[in-house]
Amino acid sequence: MVSSAVQALQLTLVVVSLVFAGACFLGWRLFEHPRHALIWSGAFLLAALQYSLNLMRDAAPSYEWWWITVNVVSCLLVLGAVLGHRVRLGLPSPASVLVAIVLAVAVIQVVFTLMLPRDDVRVALGPGFACVAFLHVAWVLYRHGPEPRFAQYVAACVQLLFGLAQGLAAIVALQFGPESTAQQRDAYNLVNFAFMPTFFVAMGVTVIFLLATDLSNRLRLQAITDQLTQVGNRRGFLIAADLLMSGARRHQRPLAAVLADIDHFKSINDRYGHAVGDRTLAHFAQILRDCVRSEDAIGRVGGEEFAIMMGESSTEDAGRMVARVQQMLLERPLLESGQVIALTASFGIAELHGDDDKEDLLLRADQALYEAKASGRDAVRVAGNRHLVGMVSHG
Repeated sequence: MVSSAVQALQLTLVVVSLVFAGACFLGWRLFEHPRHALIWSGAFLLAALQYSLNLMRDAAPSYEWWWITVNVVSCLLVLGAVLGHRVRLGLPSPASVLVAIVLAVAVIQVVFTLMLPRDDVRVALGPGFACVAFLHVAWVLYRHGPEPRFAQYVAACVQLLFGLAQGLAAIVALQFGPESTAQQRDAYNLVNFAFMPTFFVAMGVTVIFLLATDLSNRLRLQAITDQLTQVGNRRGFLIAADLLMSGARRHQRPLAAVLADIDHFKSINDRYGHAVGDRTLAHFAQILRDCVRSEDAIGRVGGEEFAIMMGESSTEDAGRMVARVQQMLLERPLLESGQVIALTASFGIAELHGDDDKEDLLLRADQALYEAKASGRDAVRVAGNRHLVGMVSHG
């Protein structure tokens, strides 16, 4: 018989599971439908089902089939929790592997519950599997979790503790032998009901914490990203530029700034319309992204003006990057409704001097850009140097 205290605990966990499932589903609805939030919502629904089945133990017509059902549901919810984390981190999760795990758990439970009854194996299987699964989640959060790292470490610690608690339950169960004694079952229940609910609630809170952290990161990224071109906006570029400048000064390494302006952009807007103008900006930004390194800062700082900050780079390095951009503009014109729109741009380059601050560096690059545009456009100028560098012939 299930005691009234245990029944009350199980009922509470049903309600808690439904609350967590609802919170994850709400996160899915509100936060651009992240797939991992929906998976976690399903996992918590399975947890509610498992705890509901626990409440119906005494009413089940067959204890053996009740036990097998509860353990298969438990396996599914554990896999759902693991899958949610892997999807969130962009890690592969082959469906065939997941199906094979569920089938293996079901088969083992049938064998050691109905065919070759052994209390130790059938009871230890569930927490043993959960132990391995949650230790795996702790590891992938530690290794692959995105910024801020603190949130990932907190989540990893909760998963680690829950996995270790499940491992302890499995070790206790393995002491049963083929037939468990009342004393052994009491020891197992102590571990299962004293520790597991606390860790389960902690895991639910952690999942909500991760969803909230992801939302905060998304909002922060949106605040520093130009939504049209998906490069940094002015604020985002200046933040990234500050970091690059600090690193350059700390390690006494070169740093170059490049300002780029799409030539005759107003004419494109006037002739083709603002929608084509927007696609022109996005096309140009994509070419810039294809030509700069991942560690460089890039942003749209004006209407058709873009800025690039290049760490570990001299004016010669910046000139070679600009030459690649010019070449790509030649090779990849904008195609719009069957028309080819050839794009060119003017560029100004400046290199960090010893006493420069960010404003000084960008001002010199802007002066070089002004010279490039004044020279007839489709040109490159280096601050303090009037001769052309890295220009691609467009004849």
